[in-house]
Amino acid sequence: MDQQTQLSTVLAGAAIGAGFAFLFLTAKGHRFLEGAEPWLDDVIRDLQRLRSAAGKAREAVDEGLRSFSAVSEAMPFGHAKEKDWTSEPHH
Repeated sequence: MDQQTQLSTVLAGAAIGAGFAFLFLTAKGHRFLEGAEPWLDDVIRDLQRLRSAAGKAREAVDEGLRSFSAVSEAMPFGHAKEKDWTSEPHH
């Protein structure tokens, strides 16, 4: 790792540590956390609904693919003899 990358890593770690110290060791940090808790609960609830909706969409796509596969297996696509148009008289 070069010196610039090491310095960036150390500074990022220091910033994260300072943020945690502010949140958990100061009165303002505690108030911020208490105010953020309902918002975080809403975000978590919305993410859970999004995950549920994505699961339902995935199930619908899977069902559609199964239906398409069943129909395509039942229909003889490409197996029917194609008509030879070269022997037909032209009008």
